[in-house]
Amino acid sequence: MKLKGRNKYKMYFALKKDEALQKHLPATLKWNRQNFINMLKKYNSVVVKPRSGRQGQRIYFVSKINSKYLVHINKTRKYFKRRTAAYNYIKKSAEKRKYIIQQEIDLATIDGKRFDFRIIVQRLTTKDDWVVNGIIARKAGAGYKVTNKRRRGIVLPLETAMEKLNAVEKKDFIVEEIKKIALAAAETLGRSFPNQKIFGVDIGMKEDGSLYIFELNRWPLIQGFKSLKDKTQYNKIRKYKRKAKK
Repeated sequence: MKLKGRNKYKMYFALKKDEALQKHLPATLKWNRQNFINMLKKYNSVVVKPRSGRQGQRIYFVSKINSKYLVHINKTRKYFKRRTAAYNYIKKSAEKRKYIIQQEIDLATIDGKRFDFRIIVQRLTTKDDWVVNGIIARKAGAGYKVTNKRRRGIVLPLETAMEKLNAVEKKDFIVEEIKKIALAAAETLGRSFPNQKIFGVDIGMKEDGSLYIFELNRWPLIQGFKSLKDKTQYNKIRKYKRKAKK
């Protein structure tokens, strides 16, 4: 099935066709009242985000806390007594944009902040194999849950993230698993976008080391790699991009 644009819901189903990837995909449904209520009942915490959004914009985190429901967007927190009230608030704020609902993954933390990995996967031609050319960790900024740099996220070299996690001994295993999942995701989604030569793969990790694919970006920004003192990954990504255009 060939796809266009950045529809995350259709990308989710394209990825789900790979049985090996299914365990790495958070449950995802279309945004509507019944799905919202059912997902909150089942998981207690969900993420509501634009179906075609980017750069961490308009992402709502909704959690059941005791007998109330917390809606967290950027640094704003609002509490509601009922699920339907939380739904109505998001619906009004979301305006006419189309959204999806995703099971929230309880991510591991660095310095008490959520973090995830951004992986850049590339190929020079549509006949070449995909390769991983960059991996960084992204830590959420103070008061935020999203890790995007445009939302005050902090970029960390992979080695630094592993040190802060006290996972230096497990680093090689974790990195290999991340690469394996990112490559499989690019290979699978690449069939739906046959002319695609780059993906930004966002992967989160729980405390137990299990990994989850949040989304694939067809036009990933690489400024996070540029911000690192070591520009090796950034230069390699740019080199691939230049060659891929020829």
